[in-house]
Amino acid sequence: MKFNRIYIEITNKCNLRCSFCTAGSRIPRQMSTEEFSSVLHRIRPFTDYIYLHVQGEPLLHSSLEEILSVCDQAGIQVQIVTNGTLSERFRMLDHPSVRKVSFSVQSIEFHHECNPSVYMENILSFCRRASAAGRPYCEIRFWRSDQFTSERTVQAYEYVLSRYPLQDTKRKNSFRLMDHVFLSIDNSFDWPDLNHDEVAARGYCIGSLKQLAVLSDGTVVPCCLDAEGAVSFGNLFRDDMEMILSSERYRKMTENMKNRILSEELCRKCTYRKRFDQ
Repeated sequence: MKFNRIYIEITNKCNLRCSFCTAGSRIPRQMSTEEFSSVLHRIRPFTDYIYLHVQGEPLLHSSLEEILSVCDQAGIQVQIVTNGTLSERFRMLDHPSVRKVSFSVQSIEFHHECNPSVYMENILSFCRRASAAGRPYCEIRFWRSDQFTSERTVQAYEYVLSRYPLQDTKRKNSFRLMDHVFLSIDNSFDWPDLNHDEVAARGYCIGSLKQLAVLSDGTVVPCCLDAEGAVSFGNLFRDDMEMILSSERYRKMTENMKNRILSEELCRKCTYRKRFDQ
């Protein structure tokens, strides 16, 4: 069995407090290099592609260089999702395992001490180097289109437009800026929460079927939106993948999902999941 991707949350710590992220109640922690190596060893036969993200800012991790070296040695492809504020650490993203870097630039609204033009130039400078080198792919994400009335977001967006024309691609709301560098715009969404109202009892999602996520404490959950570990299949610090994939909860969820039955309460209260019903 192969998953399209598995998310590994190397840290749930962040240097910003953005309103669009769920606040969460988990204890802040980061995986040690040894913990990450163990997790990667256990998931490696099941995917070729990992995201170093669920919550938190991966560039904050004190051993990011070592973690990416572990990925290099494993021959796995890595995507980094970063708020782009720690530009002094961008040099670490030159590892051969890093296939794509996504900059969530809506974070500029919550990075008040930084000038939007300086912030964007730091990101674009990295993107230009990546474009010239032919790797990694870069994505500048304005995924909260409802924020385009916010002054700092508008300034950041206009800074990009003043330097690069948006070239249409085959993907909706995705534009090419230069070779290997893209800008995307999408609508906001609400993080699923067990305290929310139920959205639907039937439907479909790729969570658990095509992706899994591993939280910073080793908990395995069906997708990158289960930030509180509401749907736990086990823990990769102690369990192997075969045990997790044979667990009753995992088997029940995936079989029901294939039949468009949402057996997990969190899934019934997730509005983002509805995107996969189409």
